[in-house]
Amino acid sequence: MSDGRQELGEAAWPHVIVLEPSNAGLALARRLVGAGARVTVVEGKPIAARSRGVESVLEHHKAEGGRWLEVLHELSRGCEEGVLLTATDRGSAWLVRESERLPPNLRHFEARDSAHMALMDKQRADVVARRAGVRVPWTAQASSVEELEPLLDRAPWPCVVKPVLSHEWRERFGAKRSFLAGDPDEARRLLAEPLADGFRMLLSQYIPGGDEDVEEGIVVRLADGSYPVQFGVRKLRQYPRGFGETAVGESAPLPETMELAKRVLDEAGFVGVAGVETKRHADTDERWFLEVNVRLPGQWGLGDACGVRASTRVVRALAGRPLDQAPPLRPGVRFVQPDLDWRNVRPTLAPLPLHRRPAAAWRLARPYFGAGELGLFDLRDPGPLLAVLRQFARRRVARVLKRPVD
Repeated sequence: MSDGRQELGEAAWPHVIVLEPSNAGLALARRLVGAGARVTVVEGKPIAARSRGVESVLEHHKAEGGRWLEVLHELSRGCEEGVLLTATDRGSAWLVRESERLPPNLRHFEARDSAHMALMDKQRADVVARRAGVRVPWTAQASSVEELEPLLDRAPWPCVVKPVLSHEWRERFGAKRSFLAGDPDEARRLLAEPLADGFRMLLSQYIPGGDEDVEEGIVVRLADGSYPVQFGVRKLRQYPRGFGETAVGESAPLPETMELAKRVLDEAGFVGVAGVETKRHADTDERWFLEVNVRLPGQWGLGDACGVRASTRVVRALAGRPLDQAPPLRPGVRFVQPDLDWRNVRPTLAPLPLHRRPAAAWRLARPYFGAGELGLFDLRDPGPLLAVLRQFARRRVARVLKRPVD
């Protein structure tokens, strides 16, 4: 397998800029720096910035992106050619909105007429998926309590309650964004506040199955319909449990999910990086469409760890360089985000009798041994983890100092 220097030539790399890198952008930055590329991250807190060899601009997200446009123009003046990627939904939405004002020497997938916003909007994505002929759960949208009421009689209970646009929800309510409602009364309770705040919300049919039944086909699709990057991720644990990000997962070919993903993206005419989530029905084994993430998905680093050279190939593709044949995927390579997974530990262990906790703790810890991608916790590049620990320690000290003295 070639490394990045052999694949493209160290001097030929464009300047790689990652807007709001998160875990996925950190993995990409590490791989590209190791391949000899210049990588700059634009982030609000110095996390990926502490990765070895990574340049950074610290700029918090503000309304309408704040200074992001100015920052990107400043970076573009220092390079002949650059590529621009993001690992967040709000970053992707901002790039679509500002695409015509971005520097012309920075290549990016997002555009005013691209399919990014249609697929980011879960209701519109369901329409695209149905046109593509894949299985889509019953789904209905409500923007007010008045719109919700007639839907409650039609819904196939239990239902999943979730926002139409996840990134808008996160800024108001936090990371947990999908909830299981067993009946109309529970749905009313869950939806009362977001509907009152003007959020567009969805009721969606629940597909039976656990975390291990959720799969994701992660791909790069180009305008000619080719897929220079593709790998599957089978989730083993999520946070929050049932409806969340991948805390523990593993690489797998996932032919049914990959076929479904391509049908949806082909139907949309999508060009860019996407992760298409499906769920295997626990009773019928059928795959059902869930959603599309139109940015670097959180498990992106697994695409390098499992051998498909995801990071170097996406940059090559975006820069318009020729690509050799895609390398084969190594199945069973594990991906772990300990900073997410640890939040599952206490709820799992607390209800158990003391004598059963060691065995349960061992089962939780086993996927960590030999994992190919550990995100922030990669000890070969400890800077990002140390930055997070310092920030955590400062917050703890600040809270202690604010406590009243008895």
